[in-house]
Amino acid sequence: MTSYSVLRSAQRATVIATWPVPWFDHSANITTLGDTEQASYLASVLTRLSEDAWDAAAFLDASPALEAGISTLIRQLRGPADKIEPVSMTADGYRHAGQWSFTDAAEVLASDAPTALSTLTRPQRLTIADELAADADERASAAQVLASGNDPESEDSRAWQMCEVTRTLRNGQVGPLPEGAASWLVRSWGPDLGPAERWAARDRLVRIEQLVTACKAHGGRAGTQDDPLLAHLVLPRARSREDEVICVSVHQGNRNSWGTSPATAMTVTSYRGKPSQQTDLGELDPRDDDGFARILGQWTRQVPFWPGCQAASVLSSP
Repeated sequence: MTSYSVLRSAQRATVIATWPVPWFDHSANITTLGDTEQASYLASVLTRLSEDAWDAAAFLDASPALEAGISTLIRQLRGPADKIEPVSMTADGYRHAGQWSFTDAAEVLASDAPTALSTLTRPQRLTIADELAADADERASAAQVLASGNDPESEDSRAWQMCEVTRTLRNGQVGPLPEGAASWLVRSWGPDLGPAERWAARDRLVRIEQLVTACKAHGGRAGTQDDPLLAHLVLPRARSREDEVICVSVHQGNRNSWGTSPATAMTVTSYRGKPSQQTDLGELDPRDDDGFARILGQWTRQVPFWPGCQAASVLSSP
């Protein structure tokens, strides 16, 4: 996320944006206010909104709805109206709309943001609009760059923070997938991955969560295991008394290994009978929808795999 803080002087308070880059934190001045409490409230609102949006961009299929809400807020800030109206987000059809990042962003856009932004002057609103647009543009760009397997070329790119455990709320730190995904990523691969490596690990976490949800929708039983990191799927078989157990793991091996590349193929293993007979079904890239459907069945398509932020870039000009 982009974190916003306040630098106080004798009569002014400057809101500063900060985000991590390879060897330090990069900062930029955003706007200056005459009221310290007003500036602190504004910084808190901007931080929450950025944290929610960056987390959603990686892990929540409701991210496009959140980005559309931010775009609506930006248009208001650039418009002529005196008052910033609450922004509502349409979440129909998204299965992650109940996740923390989305629900918190909904609260910010509907209440806190209008309250904090309505008191700003016209120049201040335009500055905040530009900052929100820049943060959104960086999210959209980051998903494209990292999915290609490349780290950001610019050393001050905000993409260096994608998929990190965030710092102000509980986003990514606790809970099951996808809510606690950032923490699962660190536990399974370690804290020292580059952005493209984190995105590769993210793909595997999202596939595991998707398969568990699809299996339950198919009438099976399913859950996740964190050491080793895998999806445990129990599929009912119509012509057999015994269920089939499928394990889809992030890599080969019985335990997580910080030395294992997050780009390693996922393994699919079947267990049947008593005593259990193990059958290796194959190795797949997490984005291979056709491969999972071919090996496991068309039921894997009942719930779509979330490929990452698909939000349109928010233009920085009015």
